[in-house]
Amino acid sequence: MRAIVLTSTMRRHCFVANTVSRLVDVVGVWQEAKSFQPLAYADTPDDAAVIERHFDARQASEDAFFADHETVHRAARSVPPGGCNHPAVLEAMRAARPGVVLVFGTGLLKRPLLDLFPDRVLNIHLGLSPYYRGAGTNFWPLVNGEPEYCGATIHFMDEGVDSGPIVEHVRPDIQAGDGPHEIGNKTIIAAAGALGRAAVALGRGPVASTPQGADGRVYRRADFSAAAVRRLYDRFERGMIADYLAHRAERDAALSLVTLEPS
Repeated sequence: MRAIVLTSTMRRHCFVANTVSRLVDVVGVWQEAKSFQPLAYADTPDDAAVIERHFDARQASEDAFFADHETVHRAARSVPPGGCNHPAVLEAMRAARPGVVLVFGTGLLKRPLLDLFPDRVLNIHLGLSPYYRGAGTNFWPLVNGEPEYCGATIHFMDEGVDSGPIVEHVRPDIQAGDGPHEIGNKTIIAAAGALGRAAVALGRGPVASTPQGADGRVYRRADFSAAAVRRLYDRFERGMIADYLAHRAERDAALSLVTLEPS
């Protein structure tokens, strides 16, 4: 199966691109620069310090989890934010003749790209759709005291917000002592494998998928704040993970999740 990967530039993105490259024939990688500036959401110096500590810790955790993935191991092309939608970039993608387009961490992909590869664009959404859609959707379950809703969704892309038909859900194996970044990186590892499995399955034939309902919560970047970061760490300090693990089976049973059907 020939594939192209549309992603971004952090270690997490390089890890996913390198992981799927071991499963399918990746013939092109486009890395789109990020536009998110978290310190823009700080109202005071104290807020800035809280946000900076959070993202410094996230970076340190990613450096440890994905130490061998500072770069993509295939030749990659860099584009600015939104650059994957540029007509010249679309033409280069078309010329690569992919059987599947694998997406993780880009900005919004628009109709011309989706029309170019109908029913062949698979995305990792870091969150369990439809329960949590939009931005920061493994951050907000923890802020809300719902670690059982941390996970990732492999889905076909449409023009909605993480709303395309679902191929598979995956979740991290949360253990005592895990913090938010360990949970996040475990989710990324699970998602990379699931994306690769879905691409291989699509190479064999049609892949079953489940339409999403309209229920659930949608978070935007504008919802992020230092107050939310403080609530996150307060949840951990008050024993959120221990409480979840003590009632894991009961709490997990409330979720309705999709598994990849064998072809």
